[in-house]
Amino acid sequence: MRILFLLITCFVYSTSAAATGTATATASTKVVAPESEQLQSKEQQVQSEPQPQSEAQPQQATTPNGEKINAAYWLKKLQEALTKSNFEAGIVTLKGEKTESYQWTHGFKVNDDGTEVEIERVSPLIGNGITAIRKNQTLSFFESNKEPYSISGVSIRNFIPAIFYKDFGDLVDSYQFVLVSKSQIAGRSAQLIRVESVTKEAYNFWVWIDVISGLPLRMAYIDEQGEVVEQVLMTHLSYLTEPNEEINKLFEIQLPQVANTAIAMNQQTNNWQLEYTPNGFELLKSDRHHVSINREVADYYLFSDGLVEYSVYVQRPIESFNSPLVLKDGGTSFVMVHADGFDVTVVGMLPTETAFKIAKSVKSK
Repeated sequence: MRILFLLITCFVYSTSAAATGTATATASTKVVAPESEQLQSKEQQVQSEPQPQSEAQPQQATTPNGEKINAAYWLKKLQEALTKSNFEAGIVTLKGEKTESYQWTHGFKVNDDGTEVEIERVSPLIGNGITAIRKNQTLSFFESNKEPYSISGVSIRNFIPAIFYKDFGDLVDSYQFVLVSKSQIAGRSAQLIRVESVTKEAYNFWVWIDVISGLPLRMAYIDEQGEVVEQVLMTHLSYLTEPNEEINKLFEIQLPQVANTAIAMNQQTNNWQLEYTPNGFELLKSDRHHVSINREVADYYLFSDGLVEYSVYVQRPIESFNSPLVLKDGGTSFVMVHADGFDVTVVGMLPTETAFKIAKSVKSK
């Protein structure tokens, strides 16, 4: 039971928010993509890969302003839609054998002093679950019969990778950007962009961008075999020209102050050496906090490449188990191993082989 509690709590700490609710299981899907033009660059704008001179090259499409319509163009359009639009959307996540539904609201409201407040909410449509509300950089979580709390955050990252809220060009050392053809999703024209891992240490990420609004109509994590391990579907979309009644109500809500849940900072967790880090991943933070129902203390490390995150927990052995313990929930891997006098747990949106390699690389200094 203690391992089960650790598993549940690790999953909570490794994501910005968790939601509950079950539905029917969804089978994995084999994805076959059409031929496409690979786009990659070291600069912020990703340029087209040159083709052999012997082949006739069609003229690349441009906007009326002369901007090339390539992968960089569509990802920039996605970023602007996520950060500058007023909208309401229905979301369904397909993860392993679970299907969960959410309402996603985003918009802006102007204060009396003329300053603009960005407002966002993600709430489950089935069951109680956790509702997340954000005003600018204050992100609060509300759950029935529990005290609400707040952390700092620039987005509610239930669905959208963090990189698409900032400079996606940071991914070019680890991923290739591939411009594919358009298709229809829920009756709307969508442009497919594939973000593909160069080293295969991480999943590929595919996003279908609404041609009109720039918002994501579908997102999927794809493994090396071309199987969908986890995906997000937008079931409906209302693109708003101004804040609606729901956004106005959210504007009036008073959020709790940001709390500091860590019990130690970076310099106090410098007891371990992580000898392997997948290509492109960087340490975002480390601290020491309680991770299980019996208040066990673990040194905690959070890594990200901008597209996905994973967490590493190092603590004293909690009980005997058959090492390694390997579990999978959709695209999220959970790996726990015995080391020399301590246990290592890795939780994140990674292939299990990568998570296991990370766990085995942790050494005591």
